[in-house]
Amino acid sequence: MIQLTKSAAAPSSLRRGVAATADNCDRFDADPGAYRSGEAEFVITGGIYGTQVVKRILKADQHDKCAFCEAIFDANVAGDVEHYRPKGAVRTDAGVLRPGYYWLGYVWANLSYACPDCNEYRKKDRFPLVVEADRVRDHHGNLADEQPLLLDPYGAKDPREHIIFHGEAPIGVTDEGAATIEVLALDRTKLARDRYRHLGHLSTLRESVLLLDGDLRPAAIDYVARVRAQLAAAVLPEAKFSAAAADHLAALAAGQNYLPVDEPA
Repeated sequence: MIQLTKSAAAPSSLRRGVAATADNCDRFDADPGAYRSGEAEFVITGGIYGTQVVKRILKADQHDKCAFCEAIFDANVAGDVEHYRPKGAVRTDAGVLRPGYYWLGYVWANLSYACPDCNEYRKKDRFPLVVEADRVRDHHGNLADEQPLLLDPYGAKDPREHIIFHGEAPIGVTDEGAATIEVLALDRTKLARDRYRHLGHLSTLRESVLLLDGDLRPAAIDYVARVRAQLAAAVLPEAKFSAAAADHLAALAAGQNYLPVDEPA
């Protein structure tokens, strides 16, 4: 997980959400109890927040990667527009709270693009806080009163200061990092395997450079230069698993190798 920068201008399609949000806020104020009990529910339309324009801009901002796990989207995996603060309900250790952050359903700052595994199967409606009693329950509250445990890839906190990698394994070095790994299952087996294979490939590339460095044959010199360029590109924001790659290559340079011999089972 890396820190991302969102395009400053919200897509024009989200403007339709301004009136819809105002209407939802009026509906809540007219009967808060109905929405808190779940008797009434808000309609927050994917046709506004999840348009192809929104997806295209978020994908570009995220270098075609999931905002959370850094896996690259491909033709076989469609992503979801994800709400950092859940729009419909919030699942806590004590139960499900309703409504969710309905007033943020169409807010650009609350949206990211995530793979189905991170969004639909992991995060869902979870949004843990340091102090649950500080949770803002309606549009009259101040979100600055909350201290989220879940890291926001577009937020002010750099995830790289909270989550590090030992080989393919993510490690939370703060409470926020640990909670983010747990909520999103960033250590799930399939993801760990994909990272393991990618880091193994980078290890092989680095080893080939070490073996051929100093070889004066023109072909060897050209090969080493090309591989060095590949290794340098592997830690750039647009590269898949760039955080894990950066930590892995730094560890190898320091004489440490946290990548296990066997692929995660």
